[in-house]
Amino acid sequence: MNDLKAVLIKNRKPLLLALLAAAAVSWFLGSSFINLIHNKLEYKRLTRLSAQLDKEYEALQAQRELLEKQDPQYIEKIARVQYHMSLPGETEYRFKTK
Repeated sequence: MNDLKAVLIKNRKPLLLALLAAAAVSWFLGSSFINLIHNKLEYKRLTRLSAQLDKEYEALQAQRELLEKQDPQYIEKIARVQYHMSLPGETEYRFKTK
């Protein structure tokens, strides 16, 4: 224990300089490192969002193609599901779900 104390007292100046240097580096680079981590997380989030939007775009393109072809079955499905339309003589039943 006394040997460690003696070494610390003997090397007090270099240790203090090393500590000050480490503090200066962390002071100047600390915020940059935090920004780097933040940007990396934001990049991952935006990459996931981009993949999701690509899937939505493909689905909308497929819908557009079916509407441009005027596919009667697809148009009937859209009319029934989105606009709650029914053929003459049909009765539409609606049930509340929890």
